[in-house]
Amino acid sequence: MRLTNLLGALAVGALAACATIPPPLPQADVEHIRQQLEYLAADELAGRETGTPGYRQSAEYVAGQFRALGLQPAGGEDFLQEVPFRRASWDGREPTLVLQGRDGDITFRFGEDFVASPPTTAERTAIAAGLVFVGFGIDAPEYGIDDYAGLDVSGKIVVILSGRPSSLPSEVGAHYASSRTKRQTAARHGAVGYMTLNTPQREKRSPFARAVEHREDASFDWIGADDMPGNAIPGLHPGVYLDMPAGRQLFMGAERSLDTVFTEVANGLAPRGFPLPYRASLTSGARHEQVLSPNVVAVLPGSDPELKDEYVVFSAHLDHLGKDAEGRVVNGAQDNAAGIAIMLETARLFIESGRAPRRSLMFVAVTAEEKGLLGSDYFAQHPPVPPRAMVANINLDMPMLLYPFRDIIAFGAEHSSLGQTTARAAARAGLKLSPDPMPEQVIFVRSDHYSFVRQGVPAIYLITGREAQDPAADGTAMQNRFLRERYHKHTDEADAQVDYVAAQQFARVNYAIAREVADADRKPRWYEGDFFGELFAPGG
Repeated sequence: MRLTNLLGALAVGALAACATIPPPLPQADVEHIRQQLEYLAADELAGRETGTPGYRQSAEYVAGQFRALGLQPAGGEDFLQEVPFRRASWDGREPTLVLQGRDGDITFRFGEDFVASPPTTAERTAIAAGLVFVGFGIDAPEYGIDDYAGLDVSGKIVVILSGRPSSLPSEVGAHYASSRTKRQTAARHGAVGYMTLNTPQREKRSPFARAVEHREDASFDWIGADDMPGNAIPGLHPGVYLDMPAGRQLFMGAERSLDTVFTEVANGLAPRGFPLPYRASLTSGARHEQVLSPNVVAVLPGSDPELKDEYVVFSAHLDHLGKDAEGRVVNGAQDNAAGIAIMLETARLFIESGRAPRRSLMFVAVTAEEKGLLGSDYFAQHPPVPPRAMVANINLDMPMLLYPFRDIIAFGAEHSSLGQTTARAAARAGLKLSPDPMPEQVIFVRSDHYSFVRQGVPAIYLITGREAQDPAADGTAMQNRFLRERYHKHTDEADAQVDYVAAQQFARVNYAIAREVADADRKPRWYEGDFFGELFAPGG
């Protein structure tokens, strides 16, 4: 080869290599983040509780920020997606529970023997039926578990142990152990009601007495076009949760006592079910009130003619708890004014880059996360774009901006190709991706991203890692101290606890993740054989 041809080939190769090197990550603006976080965590918004004037003011603020950035409303002219909710309160209609047996009736006392939540399905409810114990109430054939095998529960009230057998993997187990899944399973087998009991192990972690403290709390659910609550299961009466002494009574005269069942569980066995020698009569009621509380939704249109109709969705919950029992405002600076501020700054970084993403980006500030992921559940089931157009979700919830960090954690990274994307993006930002340090907490099913997962959308939920840049700082201890002293308390303020260098880092790595997902030729995909992908997006 002649020298001139060689130099020409090298030049072409160098240009091609440069074309594959992504531009440097933009620098996040600390003052923008600080301004937005401090506004959202101010006493003026009274804790941003769903459906309150303070929440409405915060939603209008976020809509104004979207508008100022030049983002577009999603699916109309307004950034606000109004979510219709039903609030149910007792209003003197507390539930009753009477156990009916051969030797007469036993009346259980609300707030002492059992607790329940005001029903959102109807203002008056009543049921009477026989009882059947169904163990953990799990039907997971792929794991060899069928707690309903050989049992006839049609027209019966099932009695279910909280939790799951130890043989199930943690995140899969969390899915099967959830109240939603257990209720769906019970109804699918023909049950008309359900009662829940703690195991001794569960009682240590989440005692019945704690539920008693919340016996007067209102219930919340979003309402569909058919006027039915989004989480209602037709034909299934609202459930009750029994204290252990009351639970033992259900098993009196049965083929095995409740303590025998507990011994089986303690020895790692999955207890089989059997009929119980009682009927139960349940009544309940509530006063219903309609509440509107908006999600706030904006779009940055993509530039690629073939990919712009696919959406990478950022989510962060805007609501918090309002006031505590002493009337103190619970401002939720980390949870989740910080997540909203990071989302807004990530949007600004895309605008300021001057380089539109190939896929469209959607930014969603959701309501009612603290009520049970309700705002994101409504959005994921009523998106302003075709559901399958949402190809990924990146969730920002309580990132814990406590110190400059060396690593990030992405819950859900092991389920889809988003994990690999996150690892590469972290490296670009000078960070590393660390594994879930608390798998026993099953965080993957406990924040708004899971609403998208249930619709088949690959998702991750990011928080800061536990390795601080300062070797003298113990990140694990700092995170645990926050969870112990400030989480869901009036002390979660926009004060010196918020580290804005960490905020800057967190915005940059989120930009890097979204940039790769938005510009990639191929959309994110569930890993072959992944439980959640197979369950919620079969063939997807």
